[in-house]
Amino acid sequence: MKRTSTITEIMPADIQTVWGIVTDNEHYHWRSDLERIDVLDGGERFIEYTKDGFSTEFIITRIESCYCYEFDMQTKIFTGHWIGKYESTGVGETKLTYTETIRFSNPLLGLISYLCLPLKRIQKAYMDDLRKALKEKS
Repeated sequence: MKRTSTITEIMPADIQTVWGIVTDNEHYHWRSDLERIDVLDGGERFIEYTKDGFSTEFIITRIESCYCYEFDMQTKIFTGHWIGKYESTGVGETKLTYTETIRFSNPLLGLISYLCLPLKRIQKAYMDDLRKALKEKS
């Protein structure tokens, strides 16, 4: 079973500032959902640990500065791919488009995930946290 969710938002900061915050896995404290991030293999791989004790491993598959950030991800219950696109609006703001696709080998877990893993709500919380971090930085 496969699920996909896309979110697009405009952030009130230039593209270099947004890019710098999002791609800096050493400084993740602006994320309200995370307990910690372990950066591995010189930054090509990292593991996020949520405050709920859930861990996700990420392997960066593409990084084009201020344009595209992609990675594969896996947990004990799903695998997936995440794509982040960054676009300057030309007025000191940045348009973000994030698409997350996850796959469950067990169809029952895929169905349950709609309750336990609300992708759109998770994406919205991330964007809200990022917006707060940008406000604090300005």
